[in-house]
Amino acid sequence: MEIRAVIVDDEERHHSILGKMLKNFCPGIVVVGNAHSVSEAIPQIEENKPDLVFLDIEMPGGNGFTIFDHFEEPPFQVIFTTAFDLYAINAIKYAALDYLLKPINIQELKNAVARAEKVLAKQSKENIEKIQALKSNIQLEDRSLTKIALRSSDGIDFVEAKDVIRVEANQVYSNFYLQNGKKILVSKPLGEFENMLESCNFFRVHKSHMINLDHIVKYVKGKGGYVIMKDGSNVDVSVRKKDKFLKRLM
Repeated sequence: MEIRAVIVDDEERHHSILGKMLKNFCPGIVVVGNAHSVSEAIPQIEENKPDLVFLDIEMPGGNGFTIFDHFEEPPFQVIFTTAFDLYAINAIKYAALDYLLKPINIQELKNAVARAEKVLAKQSKENIEKIQALKSNIQLEDRSLTKIALRSSDGIDFVEAKDVIRVEANQVYSNFYLQNGKKILVSKPLGEFENMLESCNFFRVHKSHMINLDHIVKYVKGKGGYVIMKDGSNVDVSVRKKDKFLKRLM
């Protein structure tokens, strides 16, 4: 199955890198257009009628999501590419669309393209609903996160941030511990969640732990000390983090 694609990204090097990756690892993709902004992308999409658009999020002259203002019923699938907008990433996940974090991982690219192929093969009508959900998420004025998407080996779990008690680093993985006693092993390191979780009132008390400050039962003094969480766990506070952590508690 041949898939026609357009790449939309304001940085030329990303066009080159992604184009080469698609050529080498996704032979079913044919790049029929390159655009450096939403305004450039609109006529290319209208002219080339791609099946798939690789869309950057943050670009000069317009957020990538504004592309949907020009297509009431988008006739294409979207794989988002982004380097840093964690709020947007969660909104994208919540809308069940694909995304790729820069620098793009080859296997994740292949997986995303494979999912797009399945959707396109079935001529899915769900895309319109996904786009509408995405736009609703992005347009929230306070851009506050209520749900966190956690990709595990068997799919994606969507959990309320307030229900996460703590997150423990597990080498290149992360363990999310929830109020209901459930533990979710996520195939990404803790560092990739840090900025996002900080916006949800989490604090990294140790290199191996982030905790939800709303779920602290007690802080026990010591060289660094430790906290007792609602799930009964004891989490060490590193000496380096102690002063900043105590200020957050006051």
